Amino acid sequence: MEILGAGLTDIGCKRTRNEDNFLCDISFQLFIVADGMGGRALGETASKVVVTLLPLMLKESLSSRSTSTPEATTSLVVDVLCRLSHDLYQQSQKLPELRGLGSTAAVLFIQDGMAYIGNAGDSRVYLLRDAELHCITEDQTSAAVLVRTGRLSPEVALHHPLRHALEEYIGKEGKLNPGIRSEKLCVGDRWLLCSDGLTKGIPECELGELLLQCPTPEDTCQTLISKAKAADGTDNITVIVVDVTGNTKPGNTKH
Repeated sequence: MEILGAGLTDIGCKRTRNEDNFLCDISFQLFIVADGMGGRALGETASKVVVTLLPLMLKESLSSRSTSTPEATTSLVVDVLCRLSHDLYQQSQKLPELRGLGSTAAVLFIQDGMAYIGNAGDSRVYLLRDAELHCITEDQTSAAVLVRTGRLSPEVALHHPLRHALEEYIGKEGKLNPGIRSEKLCVGDRWLLCSDGLTKGIPECELGELLLQCPTPEDTCQTLISKAKAADGTDNITVIVVDVTGNTKPGNTKH
């Protein structure tokens, strides 16, 4: 298996500042989308911290670990996300102008044929496999919690005032509770990481079709951002597309 990937970010049509950042590290096989929050320059700063420090912390933890089982790697990713969140919060309390900053994080880390997926907030990770699109992460917003507990319908949640109120994010006060899961890689997998600026404009049914149509990660990123800007464009838009390549077309393998 070979890993191919590309990322792209766009300010969108309405915002004056891009508070998204991303990391697409093919050699380390680590991919991150971070959507900052906090207003002014705080969001941009927070998301930059995530994509800069998380790789360093992950590499340091990997080098010092005593076991390399999938369970150990899963726990390690959770630990790194929690420590990063705690450290960012502590730093933000030292200066009044930094208080309130934070960032989402959608993380895909590939090692030894396994994909480790972590998330905080509402930036998402999708998997296209056998021409079917699966949302691997769950949004960690107040509206999403109400949906999962049966107190709000998915249809109402799409326009609910709490749909952007984050329950979890990097830099929160208190212990972070990130989403985490692992998946065995398959040749033909196509992974998508994105900020919510993408999904505001493109429904999931159309998202799957676009991922199937575009041959390369670079083309896919360009197409997704163009479509999202045309359909909505009110937010910053960031996407990463990662292909697990072999002898078949990405997204269309049969197992």
